[in-house]
Amino acid sequence: ESCTSPKPSPDVPKGYLAVSVGSELRRFIIPTSYLTHPVFKILLEKAEEEFRYNHNGGLTVPCEIETFKYLLKCIENHYKGCLVENSVPKQLEIH
Repeated sequence: ESCTSPKPSPDVPKGYLAVSVGSELRRFIIPTSYLTHPVFKILLEKAEEEFRYNHNGGLTVPCEIETFKYLLKCIENHYKGCLVENSVPKQLEIH
């Protein structure tokens, strides 16, 4: 047996990753560099808590779509006033 990874989807450019978000499983294409960002690491921890790595398919993030969009903007802007003292505003808590 060979240990090969499945081929990435042809619509995902090299250096990017498809992520499904929320109960609607909305698909986002994000740079793989986001995976090491502290905010994204929190999302990965939440995914582990919810799915315990027993989830089939790609990476699924258990949070509201609007929250995910907000966090992506914060990552893109390198925290330019988005997160104060590493807290997420109450209305945008990750579930």
